Amino acid sequence: MTLPTPESRLEQATALLSQVIDVVYREGDRRYSAPYLMLQDIRDVLTRQEGGAETALKDAAEMFPMLYSAPRDGFSEFHVTQCDPDQRVEENRKFSAMVDDLRAALYG
Repeated sequence: MTLPTPESRLEQATALLSQVIDVVYREGDRRYSAPYLMLQDIRDVLTRQEGGAETALKDAAEMFPMLYSAPRDGFSEFHVTQCDPDQRVEENRKFSAMVDDLRAALYG
């Protein structure tokens, strides 16, 4: 099995982060403004040109835990809302998997 290169991890992390940002934005809950802005900051770190893929991943990985450090309304409390309970469960499962994949891409 071939280990992913920093460049492929960076590409994957950037794509996943864009999807996470889109979901958080689409939900439109103002309580999650701070995590939303932090996600955008992490995206900026991943897309910068200087330092290369390894540096971008390392810097973004150092920022990622800050999403969960807020005492209230932190990213750990974020959830997708849907009227249909079954759809809500499925959407939140997908979102959690996306965040887990993002974490794996950042940390390698």
